[in-house]
Amino acid sequence: MAQTVTRTPVSTIAGLYRHMVTARRMDLIEAEYTGRGEAFFHVSGGGHEGSVMLHPWLTDADWLHCHYRDKALMLARGITPAMFFLSLFNKAGSHSRGRQMNAHMSAPELKILSLVGPVGNSALQAVGVAGVVKDEPGSPIVLCSLGDGMTQQGEVLEAIGHAVRDTLPVLFLVQDNAFAISTRTAGRTFYSTPEGDAEEFYTLPIRYVDGRDPLAAHDAFGDVVEQMRKTRKPAIVVFRVERLSNHTNADDQRMYRTPEEIRHAEQTGDPVTALRARLLQDGLEQSELDRIEREVEDELRTAARAAQRSPEPEPTNTAVKPLSRRLADPQNEYIGGDAEGELTMIEAIREVLRGRMAGDARVQLFGEDLEDPKGDVFGITRGLTDQFPGRVVNSPLAEATIVGVAVGQALAGRRPVAFLQFADFLPIAYNQIFAELGSMYWRTDGAWQAPVIVMVTCGGYRPGLGPFHASSMEGIAAHTPGIDVFMPSTAGEAAGLLNAAFESERPTIFFYPKNCLNDRTATTSRDVSRQLVPIGRAHVVRPGRDITLVGWGNTVRLCRQAARSE
Repeated sequence: MAQTVTRTPVSTIAGLYRHMVTARRMDLIEAEYTGRGEAFFHVSGGGHEGSVMLHPWLTDADWLHCHYRDKALMLARGITPAMFFLSLFNKAGSHSRGRQMNAHMSAPELKILSLVGPVGNSALQAVGVAGVVKDEPGSPIVLCSLGDGMTQQGEVLEAIGHAVRDTLPVLFLVQDNAFAISTRTAGRTFYSTPEGDAEEFYTLPIRYVDGRDPLAAHDAFGDVVEQMRKTRKPAIVVFRVERLSNHTNADDQRMYRTPEEIRHAEQTGDPVTALRARLLQDGLEQSELDRIEREVEDELRTAARAAQRSPEPEPTNTAVKPLSRRLADPQNEYIGGDAEGELTMIEAIREVLRGRMAGDARVQLFGEDLEDPKGDVFGITRGLTDQFPGRVVNSPLAEATIVGVAVGQALAGRRPVAFLQFADFLPIAYNQIFAELGSMYWRTDGAWQAPVIVMVTCGGYRPGLGPFHASSMEGIAAHTPGIDVFMPSTAGEAAGLLNAAFESERPTIFFYPKNCLNDRTATTSRDVSRQLVPIGRAHVVRPGRDITLVGWGNTVRLCRQAARSE
């Protein structure tokens, strides 16, 4: 028997072959259950199994944002076939307690991030994680595995740009099977243009790897990862593969691919059969491969039957992390002392941020124009840059990047505060807010948490601002599951709510009205670290018996005026 295949012992390659066979057979078994109506959705990784060749070059310190067809790679990383089947049947024992699409896996203990819904959303999270782990021991990298179709999402392109600007070790692995469901992608991506294959993008060289040849892919991945660990720079690899199945069980590729094309793909593009042939050529006995395949089949059948018979998930009526008693009890409200107030809302917010940053090195601020000397367009962060070097960071003019990167930072353990300069631009970031920030806790059953505070300036201020600098957007935010939404009307409320947001560790959108920022009639005392507004119950400004006025932000002052009128 040969001792090595390429640069790695044949025993290791044989182990990778086992993961590839497991992924392929698992797909076939899932398709059987789906075809019989015993499961409801199936997406195959057939043809993409070669991405497992990245596994030998990864360490426990590396983070993975996988593609849903990366089944062999996820198996090699440590997700069990049993977990795949529990997810197929949406069982209580699955990683999401049955809440995620079954191909969208997650494993915090393995640093496999929760697969995303809008498929390009993963890219900004990946660069956010990379910014946190870049300088950690072992020179970790972050995998961002993408399909060819999803590379054209704007947030993917933003993420590549951010990785280049900040020199972040993200491996953008584009799994190019030539289709975005039924749409052919050749000549229609940033790397495949009408003029041919591009040599670079955003100054990054593009490396093209044949994913149908697993051993060539193995060596190519080794070169790329080794270079990334040395330079700490991002890399782009286009991994050319064949899709050997329908897009999902809801698709029929015969509608848009000819029989000859499908047959040719099966005959020339199957990485499992290619690696089997190479292992035999390099001296591995056929009986050994046959044994692997029999064992895999038996193990998978047993795991599938056990998963199907396992308990169903219990229903839940909340999408957020439970509050502590302190934050749920209205008796704990304190919004400043009786003495005449000294801090306006803008000053109170700044002092809460200062205190939180001083007490927790994980807290950092990210948004447009935050750094001194400007310190935010309204001055919220003025003076914090010098006190906390490297933790008040100017973002690009890209709201989706601000929130998406902050989500990634939070997943990697930071406590980011993301600033959107005006509420009018919140819709640009809403995809990351709705699909990622709000759903992360629920869709992972609390295994992943993203305690991001999104600070948003809102409301009218002065004449002449037009329709793009005077909106509030709290109505949209308040109808977003999984998000706490705050809008204070006084400095004490602002301090108390911001402290509550930090303590709750829940995703929060904190709107602060421009008209209230410097209101000297609604100030608070300097003990902002003690101020707290418990979450979930309205603050009663003035009790009465005849009529109830409900307001927030700017309108509370108007309600007060109306209540005082005789």
